[in-house]
Amino acid sequence: MVLYVGEGTPKMDSFINEQDLFYRYELKDIKELSCEELMNSSRLEDKILAVLCNVENPEHYFEQLIQELLGLPEKERTDYIRKLLTAVYYRPKLKVVLKRILEDRRMPLTIAEEMIRQDPFYQEGLERGKLEAKKEDAKRLYVELKLPAEQIARILNIPLDVVREVIKEVK
Repeated sequence: MVLYVGEGTPKMDSFINEQDLFYRYELKDIKELSCEELMNSSRLEDKILAVLCNVENPEHYFEQLIQELLGLPEKERTDYIRKLLTAVYYRPKLKVVLKRILEDRRMPLTIAEEMIRQDPFYQEGLERGKLEAKKEDAKRLYVELKLPAEQIARILNIPLDVVREVIKEVK
């Protein structure tokens, strides 16, 4: 069996057909599976894996999981949080729910530097921060040096429409 964990529907074949080899397998979409059994497991790995299934009540799921994580020693909790962030990366809609719950709870998370670099929330924020900094640079290049939008886009390596948007805000 091949278990598909992607966001959309699986578009792959359920067989391998190569010279001198033919193999057929069952292709299952994990989102079509009920996650109750995984969520009720005594193993945290199973509960984290449940995020990939059809989570009908994400708020309840994350609240339960966070409560259990808070009872762990810091090093172990950090490891499980890294696993959760890796799994939730494949469920962007659930990532938003998790982020909101963590912010609402003002949950202090001690996260190792290595984990931060791999964290999809951090990477998303970092990219957004880089773009905002480049927008400020674009604004300065336009206001102070009167450079054309095309040249600014080329210098800063950002899309031309972003530069034009910045210039509109300045005018």
